[in-house]
Amino acid sequence: MIRLSRENIPFDVLEEIVTLGEGYKAEFKATFPSIQSVAKSLCAFTNTKGGNYFVGINDSSIPVGVIDKDFELKRLEKALQLIIPGPEVSVKVVSFKSNEIILVEIPEGKNKPYFVKSDQVTTAYVRVGDVNVPATRKTLRAFIRSQSTRFYGEKSLKKDEKIVYNLFDREKRLSVEHIRESLNYSEKRLRKILLNLTKYGLVVPSGEGNKIFYKAKEI
Repeated sequence: MIRLSRENIPFDVLEEIVTLGEGYKAEFKATFPSIQSVAKSLCAFTNTKGGNYFVGINDSSIPVGVIDKDFELKRLEKALQLIIPGPEVSVKVVSFKSNEIILVEIPEGKNKPYFVKSDQVTTAYVRVGDVNVPATRKTLRAFIRSQSTRFYGEKSLKKDEKIVYNLFDREKRLSVEHIRESLNYSEKRLRKILLNLTKYGLVVPSGEGNKIFYKAKEI
């Protein structure tokens, strides 16, 4: 459950942010767009330097206010569920020019890389200007190196996770189909395992396709 707090941000501070417009650390929406789109923005801010996502300010930087806070929070909650590992965010209501605005503050993530999952694709995003773009393999390598101490050894893996992870010792890249043929696991079971290994930072989904995974230390 998302906790919503109210904060009084000085008018001149908000006005300066809005005047600068959308960019590297700010995004404006009159209302939350698709859940997938929201997840990409939050993921990109988390993988980059953090940022502020304003709801109730349109793309022209005009405050229009939030009509239904509960509706917006439910969409935000669903978007956060698509991001692995789960990012830290704070959600506030602020007043600006007689309008109530929802402000989602996203700090830079401590456990990069963060990924957005969908039916068959798991992709990390970063912020470039005011656009969310898939992280390059070079960026993913840098994330893994910087976070190399956050995994506490193979002993912490479940049996099935360890079996799948050990397959990457033989080959640098493996497809979901290849792993299924080797282990005779169901696709649903295997995808859950791969999502966990991705969350641990042990394997990285390819940016070139939706079914190829690389062992993190070898990509």
